[in-house]
Amino acid sequence: MSTLRVLRKSTGLMLLALATTFTAFGQQIPDNVVSKIDFREIGPTRQGGRYVEFAVVAESPKVIYAATASGGLWKTVNNGQSWKPIFDNENIISIGSVAVDQQDTSTVWVGTGEANNSRSSYWGNGIYKSTDGGKTWKNMGLPESHHIGRIRIDPNNSDIVYVAALGHLYSDNPERGVYKTTDGGKTWNKVLEVKKGKKFIGVVDLAMSPDDPNTLIAAAYDKIRTPWTFNEGGEGSAIYKSTDGGKNWKKLGGGLPGGFLGRIGVDYAPGNANVVYANIENVNVDGIGDKERRNMLEVGIPLKRNQSVKGTEMYRSDNGGETWRKISPDGEDVGGYPSYYYQQVRVDPNDEDHVYVLGIRVWETKDGGKTWGMPFRFGGDNHAMWIDPADSEHIMLGYDHGMGISYDAGATWYHPDEKPLAQFYAVDVDMAYPYNVYGGLQDNGSVRGPSTTRNGGPITMEMWYRTGGGDGMYNVIDRSNNRYLYNESQFGPLSRLDLETGESKGIRYTGDRNMRWNWNAPIVVSQHNSDVIYHAGNKVLKSTFRGENWEEISGDLTDNDEVKAAGTGNIQYGTITTLEESPLNADELWVGTDDGNVHVTTDGGKNWTNLNANIPNNPRYWVTRIEASSHFPGTAYLTYNGMRRDDFTAYAYKTTDYGKTWTSITNNLPNEGVNVIREDFKNPNLLFAGTELGTYASIDAGKTWTKFMTGMPTNPAYDMVIHPRENELVVATHGRGIFIADISPLQNLTTSTLNAPLTVSDVTPAVKWVQGLNANSAYTNFNGESKQVGSHVWFKAGSAGKATINISQGMNTVYKTEVDAEAGLNHFVWNFRKITGERTKEQLESMVNRYKRFGMSDEQIAARMPEMKYFTADAPEGNYTVTVSINGQKESKELIVLKDHWYKD
Repeated sequence: MSTLRVLRKSTGLMLLALATTFTAFGQQIPDNVVSKIDFREIGPTRQGGRYVEFAVVAESPKVIYAATASGGLWKTVNNGQSWKPIFDNENIISIGSVAVDQQDTSTVWVGTGEANNSRSSYWGNGIYKSTDGGKTWKNMGLPESHHIGRIRIDPNNSDIVYVAALGHLYSDNPERGVYKTTDGGKTWNKVLEVKKGKKFIGVVDLAMSPDDPNTLIAAAYDKIRTPWTFNEGGEGSAIYKSTDGGKNWKKLGGGLPGGFLGRIGVDYAPGNANVVYANIENVNVDGIGDKERRNMLEVGIPLKRNQSVKGTEMYRSDNGGETWRKISPDGEDVGGYPSYYYQQVRVDPNDEDHVYVLGIRVWETKDGGKTWGMPFRFGGDNHAMWIDPADSEHIMLGYDHGMGISYDAGATWYHPDEKPLAQFYAVDVDMAYPYNVYGGLQDNGSVRGPSTTRNGGPITMEMWYRTGGGDGMYNVIDRSNNRYLYNESQFGPLSRLDLETGESKGIRYTGDRNMRWNWNAPIVVSQHNSDVIYHAGNKVLKSTFRGENWEEISGDLTDNDEVKAAGTGNIQYGTITTLEESPLNADELWVGTDDGNVHVTTDGGKNWTNLNANIPNNPRYWVTRIEASSHFPGTAYLTYNGMRRDDFTAYAYKTTDYGKTWTSITNNLPNEGVNVIREDFKNPNLLFAGTELGTYASIDAGKTWTKFMTGMPTNPAYDMVIHPRENELVVATHGRGIFIADISPLQNLTTSTLNAPLTVSDVTPAVKWVQGLNANSAYTNFNGESKQVGSHVWFKAGSAGKATINISQGMNTVYKTEVDAEAGLNHFVWNFRKITGERTKEQLESMVNRYKRFGMSDEQIAARMPEMKYFTADAPEGNYTVTVSINGQKESKELIVLKDHWYKD
């Protein structure tokens, strides 16, 4: 059945344009256009998530809230059989902690900003409260806390809530410590402030005594993170205790290590308030004095080969924290590395000697620390755990690859696989029919999946294939044959995967052992000769034949700061972050680096020009993208992201003269770091920007921007690509997988077409797919949205009215219908049916009665009436003309239906 889709306006997203809006600078996209273009979500679902905490309703443990690092908050009311996202439409997405009020279980608190301190950890803007089980939310303050490690609610007084605030990740700020409200979040007081000199120290964990809610234990965390280093700790890390609701605090010692400490995790034994456990990152080094060690940590100077830190140690107190004893074996880490990413301790509610420690794996002791082992082989990079007080074998584990629910202490697991939580770093598309989407994922390798199915049915979990391991990064396909895929894991290991034979070959450049590679090192397949590929470390590398040979075609294009390049914390700094080849000139290459350098060459790398001095108000931040124009030589777009300096300003520039001069095109982009910018292949004035919180579009070359994300949750748009044949924008988010939108209705938008009484967009040629066989899939699955089968006709009407849509071939009308069109953008899909006759009045009445017996409403039947009037048959492939008529206006476009030459049994 052919359909007219008059899409509803988004209720959760504030769109920038409410009507056809003119400014002094350009033309925004009207709301009645941009809100009608839906993004469809295609997955994948088995991969990713980075769960950070669970909150469970004690009186009804089938009600669970699951918080994720960058995928929002999810709720189940049926013990994990189905899940619903409930935080998608807030103006922030990253979560550090979640807590449910056990006195009033409809009250839920969310602390925004992940507290795992990763390179991909996103900031928050305070603490949120819901009083209706997550249906609506209100920001209750603490906007500069940025990263919240824990929330504790007084079990006897719902108005009393404590928050452990880490503060900014990359800079010092005063909104750190423990905050308390006594009026349900209306006001907050800092009840624990820790300072080391002038530096404010954040609090990463907070435990409340099971016997007395006024007794609290807090873990202060002294850290310094910069773009080039992450120090392991400092002299400000310590454990503090209060017995009067935070009025007074005591720094605990009594057997605890001192000196230089990193992250600390703490937990009470729920069944015995005297028993407290602490997992402590001890970064003291034998033979190094305080002054030297302090300088090493502050600057980021790595240890020498014969030096090592004490490690991650477990401590236990049997008197409420007054004295402590070490319970982990000497020389053995219990908690794992890197500790800034883990340090969670969970004590069995029914056995004070049974303890779990979460890290890259899970450690377990059943005898109070005398012996340690691994309880199960499940998870990996673990961050969240819940143990059922009524049944200690009922546990939940949250980790980088998802979450699991077990009822037998981890012997077997149920793994909810239907949640789309993939954290993408990069995306690419091939030229297959239908085309495929490729991308790299945080901690979940690289994947390939279909952009749509032939029958328009769901894109399920089983349709995604793994194409690489490690932390997946760039995946770039040779579009000339869709055969060779170049992909990598973190820090530059490059492979060539033959998608026909399955053969994978490592082709990483090994000619310079001192080469520095970005976590996500750029790969380019030449658009002029697909045998030529580029890769980049701190220099640009070129292969003339698919990675079988390499040559350096640049020197070091970074600042080559020796101190920063040697930084600690699993970071390589002084690296190339973006590399682009001009679609118009194979010798024109553009480079951006993590230390803010921008270079161009116009002779294939023989000579490079540093462009920094030409960029007005140059922030010298991490260069996220340079996009070379496909329309004009010497034209390029440039974006920076200051997130790694705690600067959330948007930075976007354009040059038209090979970088000699630059103009800011940030204009009305909000304060969100920009990750990527793309220029449309057809319309040079149509631009798209992906920021840390969403996507934006411009139809006037960046003079004005409009939020463009109907159907998308708030999420980091980490990368995006425009499919040149299908005219679709493919957005890779770092938390909710892949989203795709048809941008053909935007490609011909100008001031004149926006003001015209009728504008019909060019119709993208459609394939009449051979549907073939359908594979079986799991019942519990994610239904990724395919593109509706048929020819998609978009038209913008100046005013509402009855629109006649006529599809003809030569002088013969093949199909016609009448639809109710709204003012603004309208969408009609012809599903390749031709009219062969018209039903009589009696036949129509019979169909109406039959539909009523099926339970259809009068409104549903009325919507089908234009189609019910006719007998139809299959229309053949070929060239057609679609004509739209409305309010005395008429416009026609070519409509092409292609035969499916690409179907294979």
